[in-house]
Amino acid sequence: MKKIIIPIIILVLAIVIAVPLYFYFAPVTVAETKVEIPEDSTSTEIGAILKDDGIIRNELAFKVYLKTSGEGSQLQAGNYTFDGKYAMSDVTAQLKEGGEVEGDVKVTIPEGYNLSQIAEVLSEAGICTAEEFNNAVTNGNYAYDYLPAPGIAGRLEGFLYPETYFFDETANAETAINAMLAQFDSVFSQEWRNQLQTDGRSVYDWVTMASIVEKEAVVEEDRPIISGVFYNRLEQGMLLQSCATVQYALGEVKPVLSNEDVQIASPYNTYINQGLPPGPI
Repeated sequence: MKKIIIPIIILVLAIVIAVPLYFYFAPVTVAETKVEIPEDSTSTEIGAILKDDGIIRNELAFKVYLKTSGEGSQLQAGNYTFDGKYAMSDVTAQLKEGGEVEGDVKVTIPEGYNLSQIAEVLSEAGICTAEEFNNAVTNGNYAYDYLPAPGIAGRLEGFLYPETYFFDETANAETAINAMLAQFDSVFSQEWRNQLQTDGRSVYDWVTMASIVEKEAVVEEDRPIISGVFYNRLEQGMLLQSCATVQYALGEVKPVLSNEDVQIASPYNTYINQGLPPGPI
């Protein structure tokens, strides 16, 4: 009899423990709710705020999730809006991005955007006009010695890092550009700088190649392969023959390039010009 009762007791205990655990970690559906996370809030304080506002079901479960995921130190202060269905991973992902600060303008620069597209984003956000942006790109002085000298139109192509930024009401074109350049510089590691020096490549050429690979790659896993192919062509004195550079010269993206397209007279046409194009695309 005991042999039968003990497994039943264990099963009942497992169910008693598992049911609330499942409930505590289950996704929560939230109607539009604004949440403020103050500066220097601890994970315990953040959990309490989220629980009070109905974003999570249980503070302890939230702390356990942060502990096991290692994301507790990455949560940021700010004002957040939650609207929809959120698992713990969704909540922490949003808190890691950083919230809006009162009065801030949120601007997101997607990967692969060129200067013209960035100018449009900033113009729509009310930061500056496209003309002000282009002037700041061409003539602005920025504290990074690897940038081309002022006076060259489009000289910052490829150096304005794609990211989400928050600007206050006093921001202008130079403010936005400085923020994007600072972000680029922060991810441009010393290891990469040392490798470029070893390879005898300039930062400008490296960014140019990176911009081409970015446009050519369909998925991230393709990038090393494409980069290897292009560098191999350069080393062998072959034409780069990148469709992305031709599309940049044409000013439009075509699914298929014609024979006429690849003969376009442009320094960016790597089907007829040797080496890298004049700059990033």
